[in-house]
Amino acid sequence: MKKVFSLVIALTLITGAMAQEKRDRKSTDHKKDRIERFKDLTPEQLATLQTKRMAIKLDLSQAQQKEILKLNTELAEKRKAEFQKFKEAKDGKKEWTAEERFDFMNKKLDARLAVQQKMKNILDDNQYAMWKKSHDKPGKHFHHKRKGFRQGR
Repeated sequence: MKKVFSLVIALTLITGAMAQEKRDRKSTDHKKDRIERFKDLTPEQLATLQTKRMAIKLDLSQAQQKEILKLNTELAEKRKAEFQKFKEAKDGKKEWTAEERFDFMNKKLDARLAVQQKMKNILDDNQYAMWKKSHDKPGKHFHHKRKGFRQGR
């Protein structure tokens, strides 16, 4: 009886470990697939897609679409340049100092504040509230890691 019981426990532990490994691998594969899918697009193409998604979601006018396209193009170009800079630093295996990390995060937050202000100027109050709600979700990038979490997608 003890042998059967210990065998059942061992199988349960092995199965649990293998399932955990598979789930972790799947989440990283998803991220790589997403990066690969958009890797070859130009900043202008990415901005156009983002603007059209926003136009559908927020019911934007033509004038708003033009302004947001301009903003999204500018942001996509900055993201592409930052990605290249980050990739080069990663290839060089350079460690960031605390000051560099602080400066990076500070610039990133300043840029987000600037985008938020520009969106406030472009969108009406209702559209801005919808846009803000979609951007203020806590942990929005980690929804797939929360078991059973489906609302908000």
